[in-house]
Amino acid sequence: MVLLVLLLLPQTWARAVSGVPTILGYQGRLTNSSGDLLGGSGTTYYFKFSIWDHISSTNTVNRVWPSSAPGTVTTTVRQGVFNVNIGDTANSYPDTLNYDFNTNQTVYLQVEASSDGSSFQTLTPRQAMNANSFAQLAGAVSGTNSSSIGT
Repeated sequence: MVLLVLLLLPQTWARAVSGVPTILGYQGRLTNSSGDLLGGSGTTYYFKFSIWDHISSTNTVNRVWPSSAPGTVTTTVRQGVFNVNIGDTANSYPDTLNYDFNTNQTVYLQVEASSDGSSFQTLTPRQAMNANSFAQLAGAVSGTNSSSIGT
């Protein structure tokens, strides 16, 4: 009788979600050389984002994403603060974030900014891209069977 009851209960299976998010939320603060916040109550600025495997090299061999020159994204800067969802092509971001973060242990985000969309200034230094808790946890999971997380 117990076996019959078990067979009638709905089967539930734990499944791992394949893939890692391909959108990187980025918030920055834009100032002039005197440290004054730019953008006032809202000004359009133009940005280019790229990922490099070297903190300061200008040799494009060290650019690991995108494979060609980065596209330009526009966003509003308010009192120095701006937000960009890098890789969000569904919302007009020009480049798909298809970089495999497992290929390099340390990579750096380069940000270029422009007030006119034609002359860009590279902001320095490049920022090290550190793994967040999601990436660290996702990196510890292997396969699609039962996980030992939480046990």
